[in-house]
Amino acid sequence: MFGGDRRSQIITANAREGEVQERVDEESVAKYNEIIEILLAGGYFRARISGLSSFDKVVGGMAWSITSSNVDLDVDVFFQENANIKQKIKLSEKLIEALHKLKCPYPLQAQQIQGQDYINLFPIIQWLVAKVLETRAETGDLSRIYSESQFNKTYETPQDRDFNARKDLAVSFMEEVDDRYCPKRRFRRQKDVDSTPQSTLLEYGKLNRSATKDKQERKDDKAGIKSKLESTMAKADDDMEREERMISELSSHLDTVNDAAGVSGRNIGALVSADEISSAEQANYTPSGKGEGLSGEGQKMMAQKQHQHQVHALEKQVAVQTAALQKIKATHDALAQKVEEIQGEYNKRVALNERIILETQKLDALETPENTKQLQLLRQLVGLNESLRNQEAQFKASCKKQMVEWKALIESLQKGAGLGGDNDEEERERRQLVEETWNADTEKMKRVRGLLAKKNRDISQVERKIDDVPSRTELMQYQRQFVELYEQVASKLTETRQYYLSYNTLEDTRSVLAREVSILNSIHDNYKTAMASKASREKLIESMDSIVKGVLGNLEKEEGKLGREKKTADEISDRYMKLVEKERSYYKATREFQEECKKNELLLEKMAE
Repeated sequence: MFGGDRRSQIITANAREGEVQERVDEESVAKYNEIIEILLAGGYFRARISGLSSFDKVVGGMAWSITSSNVDLDVDVFFQENANIKQKIKLSEKLIEALHKLKCPYPLQAQQIQGQDYINLFPIIQWLVAKVLETRAETGDLSRIYSESQFNKTYETPQDRDFNARKDLAVSFMEEVDDRYCPKRRFRRQKDVDSTPQSTLLEYGKLNRSATKDKQERKDDKAGIKSKLESTMAKADDDMEREERMISELSSHLDTVNDAAGVSGRNIGALVSADEISSAEQANYTPSGKGEGLSGEGQKMMAQKQHQHQVHALEKQVAVQTAALQKIKATHDALAQKVEEIQGEYNKRVALNERIILETQKLDALETPENTKQLQLLRQLVGLNESLRNQEAQFKASCKKQMVEWKALIESLQKGAGLGGDNDEEERERRQLVEETWNADTEKMKRVRGLLAKKNRDISQVERKIDDVPSRTELMQYQRQFVELYEQVASKLTETRQYYLSYNTLEDTRSVLAREVSILNSIHDNYKTAMASKASREKLIESMDSIVKGVLGNLEKEEGKLGREKKTADEISDRYMKLVEKERSYYKATREFQEECKKNELLLEKMAE
């Protein structure tokens, strides 16, 4: 029985393959060619290999597209060519899981991949290749820059060699220029002289030529307003003499390093700015108008007073800035602490949000058309649970607030009770009212907790029921596993029956040969004795006749048994051929029904338009 079923499945599969080869769907072939073109355009060039089957080309292209999209998926999409049925089923399920996590907008099932439904596979492969091209456009510049950097580490272009040669020449030229025109010290400052910008520039011969020009322009400007400032212009010669004295005083504190590099007094005077000359003029100006300057002690006292005044002003500014700095530090510390608290709260919220998103994705991946209603009910119950929890938290907060208020009121009443005993009755009524309110709120909270526990139990029961109901994918997987197990059991049973038949045949042959050997041995042993007398010979002949009759009887029985077995085999063969013909008719009717369904869908779409 089982052996015949196994052969029936094999022949049926062969017959079904022949049926597919005879009836070719032109639309499916066109979609398959378009899929191959899309994969080649996207960069999957293994689709050109003629030795691969159509399943390996299409499924390999899907696995390549998912891998090349650079999306972090916790799915092992391992593609292997010329896989068996078990590996194909596993790969199809992994591809469906990966498409769910990629949020593919087109529905697909595992049996459509195994059945090579190119019409439904075409939009999904088109979407995957578009996603691969988007990822390649995003990462193309980065990959190009990385490849160029790796190339430049090992190889050089002719332009790079020319640039390096020119760079070496340019660097050597710049070093030569720096060495030739580097600053050289011409004077050296004495130890007892303070360092100033003018004296430092004078040491290296960096003279400002614009100062003399500014003085000349100032002089020209004064000459232009001679009618208004006659008294000031009268002192111009004295100012020039005073400037020369200041320059001479600066140069007297410098020692010459190189005699060849002398500096004139007029060039040294260029180191003193026009503002300093004006301030010196104002400091040395006297109301008498005679143009006489202050003595050295007077200038020193005035400089000390100005220095003390500047120091006092700077100390005040330092104190003000220090106080402001302390306030800013305190504000900064408070804000930093607040920022740390906010950052900690933000990290907690982000972690909670990521966890919620992950759980939502898992729930979306488990959603199928069969359990949509159960999941909607589960979402409603979860929302109700969350709302009840929020209500409970709000109720607890309000109870705590009321408890604090009542405690404060009780303390105030207890403090006021020591002042007189006239309001004892009123206080007792208030306490009784508070206790009654507290008891009522406690009972209400217990009822709410009971309702919440009941809802949680209902939610857990619904979840268990949802888990107990297998989905369509699981049922199909169970069916495939049962079919594979049935095939294995049938093949094992056929093999076992063959062993039994071989054993029984060999055992019958052995028993027949053993009987023949025993008969021949008995004839050989009794032949001399039987041939000694006539009566013995007659008995021997009779026994030989009985043996021949027994053998002929056994032969007739075996021939009858063989005829019955042949008749049974013919009946089984006829029944098998009828079943094969019926199966072919069934597949033919199924194919025609599918075509009619497609025509019906097209007609419905045209009617809808």
